[in-house]
Amino acid sequence: MKYVKNIPPVDQELRKNYINQGWIKIKEPSNLFMAFLASIPIMVACGLLSFFIITFFDTTFVDFFENMGNNHSISFSFRWYYILFMLIMIYIHEMLHALWIPNFLRDDNTFFGIKLWGGFVFTSQSLTKKRFIIICCAPFVTLSIVLPLILGGLNLLNGGLIFLIMINAMASSVDILNALLIIFQVPSGAMVVANSFETYYRRIETEIAN
Repeated sequence: MKYVKNIPPVDQELRKNYINQGWIKIKEPSNLFMAFLASIPIMVACGLLSFFIITFFDTTFVDFFENMGNNHSISFSFRWYYILFMLIMIYIHEMLHALWIPNFLRDDNTFFGIKLWGGFVFTSQSLTKKRFIIICCAPFVTLSIVLPLILGGLNLLNGGLIFLIMINAMASSVDILNALLIIFQVPSGAMVVANSFETYYRRIETEIAN
């Protein structure tokens, strides 16, 4: 796995090769900005799901909105280490993607990048439909569903953790969008491969025959 600043651009030659080999491109947003816009409803849904899980154990959010409704003063205090916690969360989020990529540490075709606004993990490996979906959903399920259930059950939730859990939930919207695109467009048992922002699939029977 290699560190890069940006996701590699679409390889035009590779695109031609995929098409010639029978790979089919799915219908998807053409760039990250369009994917973000398309994922806004999913962002709301993911945030609400984590919100309801958290409020089952902790009333911090409920109290926050009640104070807003009652016109009570609300204050925020910023600490420099919040940025550090955000970067750590982004790193964990991306590594949860990478952990499901076969031999990701030794693979020269797997890349990752970390920035304050977010990060990414990208691989050009050919993956099964099931594995691709798991890679997309792993950070959201782990950090914004399973983690609050565990911490809530142990009575360890606090304001800082709740904030990070909610940020992760909403930031996972594009990941969940990608998973949904694969679920509804790729047939069962097919292989999936990415060429930058382009995603292709091919049935396993075709892969074996070739």
